[in-house]
Amino acid sequence: MFANGEVLVQKFGGSSMGSVERIKKVAERIAEKARRGHRMVVVVSAMGDTTDDLIALMNKVTPVPERRELDHIMATGEMVSASLAAAALKDLGVRSRSFNAFNLQLFSEMQGEDYNIVRIGRARQLTEFLEPGSVAVVAGFQGITGDGDLTTLGRGGSDLTAVILARELGQKVCEKYTDEDGIYTADPRIIPDARKVWHLSYDEMLMLAGFGNGILHPRAISSARDCQIRIHVRSSFSNAEGSVVGPDGDDQIAVKSITCDNKLVYMRMHGIAQPDAVLLEDLANQPFKPSVQQFKPYNELKGSFRLGFRRSDAFSAIPFCWEHAARMNADEVECFANLTTITLVGCGLAGNSQLAAAFARTLGNIVPTVEQHDRIRLSYAVDKAEVKPAMEALHRAITTPQTA
Repeated sequence: MFANGEVLVQKFGGSSMGSVERIKKVAERIAEKARRGHRMVVVVSAMGDTTDDLIALMNKVTPVPERRELDHIMATGEMVSASLAAAALKDLGVRSRSFNAFNLQLFSEMQGEDYNIVRIGRARQLTEFLEPGSVAVVAGFQGITGDGDLTTLGRGGSDLTAVILARELGQKVCEKYTDEDGIYTADPRIIPDARKVWHLSYDEMLMLAGFGNGILHPRAISSARDCQIRIHVRSSFSNAEGSVVGPDGDDQIAVKSITCDNKLVYMRMHGIAQPDAVLLEDLANQPFKPSVQQFKPYNELKGSFRLGFRRSDAFSAIPFCWEHAARMNADEVECFANLTTITLVGCGLAGNSQLAAAFARTLGNIVPTVEQHDRIRLSYAVDKAEVKPAMEALHRAITTPQTA
């Protein structure tokens, strides 16, 4: 085991590894640190769109592959990246070696819908290799079962690999290098004057990740929170300081960022006075987990129950809603599959209904189909044509001194 700060743990995403030229650039960047005597563990993702290409290749063979075979083929992308990066580093005169789930025995177990690394069987082999100036390049995104089968950790799972390795090596900082140089107040492709957010809490970043911000894997954030590892999100293409996700965030900024998500579907059941115990108990036992669950009165006697869920869960969630709506004699059931959910996230929203109301007023004539204020999150589901003006209005509100 090493003291905190003795090992640099870095993760490079698919955009950083998108071509041989980019891999060589990444190797040069890593080599600069290694030549100063740093021990380094570098976790890599598959090159560019390799994972999607491998899935498409499998789908040419069968439209419904077994998970085991799909995992086995997908995991190869990260192995290719790790070997190429290690070879590039050796070519630069750096002591380097590639590692994968088998080399390190990254044992994984199914937790929810994806596998999670629960134990490293050969951590000693890694620590013994890490002499000063050495770089261990680890294939991310993968683990093995007790039977020796390869598994994958879900989209973005290389983030999780990096955090787990940082924890095992006693380090309190994990750097993630990507094509973005941090977390911004909004997507700069939608809001060109978006600003970098320097500090976010784990809970704020988790909420952003759950509602459309794909920069960090949610379980990587959760694991980092559990062991108090700060994640520094930086650019692969510059030396600029990035955004730090950690335990404290920045209490002086009420709302850190706005994100949007096109992959939520909503059901609205009119005429239900209150969701009953049968519905709520059945909902708790479903394979899908609602992102939004809300009850709102719409006249003196009746209410409206709204449920938001991932589009991938639609085949389970929509029949569930119709079944309970029929059982409870709902007046009307509506499905909204073409809305975009805009979400504001920040510690200042916790319990602050006045601030939430002020943001709602900034929308003007834009009337959300669904609105929910839940602790540090405020979400609006709006028509896709209204996304840009709504984002612009809300972004002005969160970046002005009066509301920031």
